[in-house]
Formats: sequence, C-alpha cells, structure tokens
Amino acid sequence: MDNVALGLELQGKDRQTARENALPYIRLVGLQGFENSHPSELSGGMRQRANLARALAINPKVLLMDEPFAALDAQTREIMQQELLRIWSQERKTVLFVTHQIEEAVYLSDRVIVFTARPGRIKQIVTVQLGRPRPFEMKQSPELNGYVRQIWKLIEEEVLANMNMQSGAA
Repeated sequence: MDNVALGLELQGKDRQTARENALPYIRLVGLQGFENSHPSELSGGMRQRANLARALAINPKVLLMDEPFAALDAQTREIMQQELLRIWSQERKTVLFVTHQIEEAVYLSDRVIVFTARPGRIKQIVTVQLGRPRPFEMKQSPELNGYVRQIWKLIEEEVLANMNMQSGAA
C-alpha cells in the first residue's frame, strides 16, 4: 500500500487520502489481499503489478514503461502482457512501451516505432491494425506474425548496416 501510495504523497496528498486513492488501483491490478505485504514478499509479477498500480494511481496522461517485463520468466511475462491489455481496456491511458521483444511490441501496440542504429533515430513507424480485444491466441495468427516479420526485416537492416560499419572501421 505504501509503495503504491508514494507518488500520491509526493503530489502533496496526506497519507490517509493517498492510501484511499491507491486502493482502487491495487484492486485493478489484482493485488487485493496483499496491501500490507512488503515487496520482498511478492513474486516478480506481483511486484510489476504494484509498479503499474503506483504509476496509474497518480493519473498520468502518458504511462511510460521501459522494459517492464524483461526480468520476468516467460510465463509471468505472458500473464503480465494480458494484464496490461486488460488494464488498458479499462483505463485507456496512452502507454509508451519500450521493449526489444518484437512479438510483444506488436501484440501490445497500435504503433511500433523502429529506431535506427546509432545515432538512434526513427526509421519507421509501423501501424498495427489488429482488432481489440487481443486474445492470447492472436499471437499465433498470420496477421500478427506478418507484422513481426516486417519489423524484423527493418531491424535486421540496421544490425547488418551497423556490423558492416564496424568491420569497415577495424
């Protein structure tokens, strides 16, 4: 609870009000019953849910998520992707999600921005036209996999160009 309420307290809310405002977000991310648990008592996925609740509680216009699921095991990562989609469908926040996992980017996003190698500039913005809601089974769809292949080709071009520049400089 204190972890989720922290941002609200930093915004100037008194402790009691911050805790009251944090509670709906704890419920939203499925952590009811764990309000008084310490972070060390939570699983990796539960800690990520607490992080998400803390971020949502301050009501940002844009939710910035930089590799939020990178340290999770594969199964927990899949569950957290589903949870993020569920929460997004309720909250409708703009989410800027940074990931190196192409399938994750396509599955979660409406647009995927591919950057160039150094210096990092926008190479292409790929609009993902997949319906919502996005069930887990969509990950096996030809449409999603077509986007994954398209984005991989863009990244592969950058990797190969970068390797050629490095070998030429040696």
